[in-house]
Amino acid sequence: MPAGLRHFGRAAALAALLAASLPQAALAAPADKPVAGQQVRFPSGAWSALPQTGPDGQVRQCVLVALRQRATASGKVDTRFALNISRGSGLVLTMMDDGLPGEQVLDDQGEIVIDGKTFPAVGFSVGTAFALHPGDADGALVALGTAKQVTLRSDGAGIDSGSIAINLPQDALGWLKQCGKTFDIAIDKPTDPNAPDMPTPRPRSPKIAFTPPTPAGPPGIEDKQKIEGWDASELRNRDGSIIVCFIRRHYVIPGDGPTRRLGTFLMASRAKGFTMMVKDTKLDLPEGAPLEATLKVGGAPFPAVSAQMQGHDEIGLFPQHGNALLGAIEKGSVFEVRASKIEDKYEFSVHGGVIGWVRACARRNGIALEPVGQ
Repeated sequence: MPAGLRHFGRAAALAALLAASLPQAALAAPADKPVAGQQVRFPSGAWSALPQTGPDGQVRQCVLVALRQRATASGKVDTRFALNISRGSGLVLTMMDDGLPGEQVLDDQGEIVIDGKTFPAVGFSVGTAFALHPGDADGALVALGTAKQVTLRSDGAGIDSGSIAINLPQDALGWLKQCGKTFDIAIDKPTDPNAPDMPTPRPRSPKIAFTPPTPAGPPGIEDKQKIEGWDASELRNRDGSIIVCFIRRHYVIPGDGPTRRLGTFLMASRAKGFTMMVKDTKLDLPEGAPLEATLKVGGAPFPAVSAQMQGHDEIGLFPQHGNALLGAIEKGSVFEVRASKIEDKYEFSVHGGVIGWVRACARRNGIALEPVGQ
């Protein structure tokens, strides 16, 4: 199924800036007004700042960065802690150090805690950095004005920074606000037309929630979160616990006869790990029938995948190595399915945020991506 490919990165230059800005900014003097490409330093709190330009010469992001410490399982580590207003994501709070996940993660249930007040946030990977965008960007900026401690938390990424002493002077925060206004960068949403859509931050899902089944499927299926054009849901068991991370996209092919509908589904379940499914209303084969199928990801064959009919019009794909398949799709973006007894070839593109959401949902709910028993 043809579809445009999009990049997951929202502010790829941020990682390079965080890595390079601290020693360089120490040589600069504070400035009253932000100037494109000019670094400034705020001695109180040891903050450095820069309106960073892109290849087009326009300022893409305003960054305040300082060296701070965050918590890990092994103790405290130094991290480059940043407040950033960018065209790719609006306001984000960011950490960068060697202990953060290098894989793609998109956690729509992250949290920014400012002096005890929790702001639901979207957490996502930016190279070797991890960023969180608060749904209430205005409220978060106000809270930062008097903040003493900030905690960044994402169960989907396995990150809990612990309390970070922010020590943010008013002139530094004022510079950040002024920079966003000077270069017309919104704090509440992406303004780069090439940036991926930002999902709506959500409070953490309760571990147990009893909701009735619906005609569309099991409990939770109608609670949909938009992830780059896909519908994402957490499906629940009869005991109210989350058992499947479920994300899908539907397509319609008009024609002279009945409308043909296709869909692609990615799932991480407690029973089977990471699996995939392709739906085509043109098909009519016995449910449960085994199939000989081949899978290519990014044009390269992906072996060790079995297939069978899940319903009369649904092809289920079951990898022996769920983590490996998820990583291959993350890298290759496009997957292709061919199966015996089926004349058509199926080809779908998968955006990076989709893979990031599956990985984050599985991790925060304790769902393994490998098949049970491996």
